[in-house]
Amino acid sequence: MNRRELLAASAASTLLGTGGCIANLDPRDEKSTDPDDENTTDENTVPGCTSKAEWTGDITSGPADPDPDSIAGHRDCANADRPEPTGNVCETFELEKQNGEIDEFRSVGVEPYPEPPNTFDEEPLTEYVYEYEDAYQQNKAVSEYGERAYGAGAEILDDWGDPTRRLDIYDQITVVGIRFAPPVSYVTRDGNFVGDDNLSEQAVYGVDETGIVRIEEPYLDNDEKIVESPPNPVEDGDLLECF
Repeated sequence: MNRRELLAASAASTLLGTGGCIANLDPRDEKSTDPDDENTTDENTVPGCTSKAEWTGDITSGPADPDPDSIAGHRDCANADRPEPTGNVCETFELEKQNGEIDEFRSVGVEPYPEPPNTFDEEPLTEYVYEYEDAYQQNKAVSEYGERAYGAGAEILDDWGDPTRRLDIYDQITVVGIRFAPPVSYVTRDGNFVGDDNLSEQAVYGVDETGIVRIEEPYLDNDEKIVESPPNPVEDGDLLECF
């Protein structure tokens, strides 16, 4: 589900129930019918939802002899980690409304992380960071709620007049600050609807030809804090991936 579909689903959900609850929520399992293969998934069984039994590619594999000034030179690529939900996370939930009509809620599913850009100039990197944060937040929600998550992602905020800011911390590593809101919609185990707008957050990414790092901190009513005194993602952030 993309960001526009997320907003539409959230708006529809608000009309369907009050107090965070909906009645007659009936999950219709769309998993593989093969009882001998629990990880078999077919992403076409739930339109717009992707399951991944395994993630391809090795995010811990970096250059053999990295430049000491690069991300891989600062960090140990063997420690790279990011949200990568596995198993079947796609399901369709049917909701019978009071007028007898049926509405469907579909799991948001896994969002593949974007491939590194062909060029590491500022403009393609800011778009890359935007897409990465969107995938990060969606996969984080699916890691927590599984198939019960039907809306997730990152809504980039433009309080700075521009949704991203280039921050000059390193010469060879592009450091980008970003403000976002990570709304999540999911179905509780007892069948209630929950829509959590979550608070605004700030993150700072570092990207170069060898990898990507990220550090997050809460938004504390200071739009310029992340610009004036940004945290250091290369030294203190999470290593998400080596290229």
